Amino acid sequence: MRKFLAIAAAMLLAVFSALGAYADSTAQVTVSVRNLPQELQSRSVLVTLGTGPSDTDAVLVTLDGLNHYTQTVTLAPAEYYCTAALQYDTLGEYPLAEINKTTFFQAEPDENIALIFEPTGSSWYAETTGQERYYTLLPQENPPADYVPQTAQIGAYCTAPIGFSQHVIAYLENLYTGEVVELDIYPVNKLTAVLTDAASGKYAFLSGHVAGDTAGRYKIESDQAALTTEDGAGFHLTITDILHPEKESATVSRDENETVQAAAAFNTEKPTRPEPEAPMKSLSQPVEPSAAEGNPAAILLEIIPILLVGACLFWYHRRHP
Repeated sequence: MRKFLAIAAAMLLAVFSALGAYADSTAQVTVSVRNLPQELQSRSVLVTLGTGPSDTDAVLVTLDGLNHYTQTVTLAPAEYYCTAALQYDTLGEYPLAEINKTTFFQAEPDENIALIFEPTGSSWYAETTGQERYYTLLPQENPPADYVPQTAQIGAYCTAPIGFSQHVIAYLENLYTGEVVELDIYPVNKLTAVLTDAASGKYAFLSGHVAGDTAGRYKIESDQAALTTEDGAGFHLTITDILHPEKESATVSRDENETVQAAAAFNTEKPTRPEPEAPMKSLSQPVEPSAAEGNPAAILLEIIPILLVGACLFWYHRRHP
């Protein structure tokens, strides 16, 4: 028994020693993203840490608003390749790069490494062609003489084929400043999007597209060419399935809103006049008053026969007990 206990203790000591040696031989890598535009903060950033571009065992780090675009991972000592990409950006419209231009790094035991990514500017398409892929800028307009940019709210909501569940991206241009903002419209938000910290002014709808729709199956149009933030910049977009234009469409943010439905029903309901109430009918015929009512002689005539019958019955029972 003592020999067994000694062997077990030695094995436990060896295991703990190995675990301690492994813990001491790892590196801590903190990955974060900064200066991400507000309109892109609804998306995640995917950071890959591997021993090379084709490493199938690479560590994938997801950065989003839930972890404040910062996360720390543990890596074994080795040389690693790092890259970052924005979610739903298969064409590389928003390239990200490490601020120190780090592509490869060496992780040493007990080392703490910080990798910070940020947008690098124009996409490859814009740098190559000199224009944006999805829209063409409109000429700027002269703002009113008293125009001072202030924080304002702009948004959009969609009418789409029933069952549509794709990510929609809309581009709006502030015609006073030339700034272009991007709205990410998701089905989980009932195909609506709101940007709460936009600059006030006059906004024009430039274009919209469905993420990943490289075949151009969906067409997106706006009911309004331009709106001002003073009047409430809320663009109504209509999405059409070119392959199946006969599909029935719905405005999910409106059609599934009970308050909006109740208001619409109230506004379309025709007022009706109350019908005049029919006169109440008596359920029984009127009862004529009895001739005995209010006549003492008639009352006595009705009581005397009853008294006589009672006297006869009393006499009979006395004679025949």
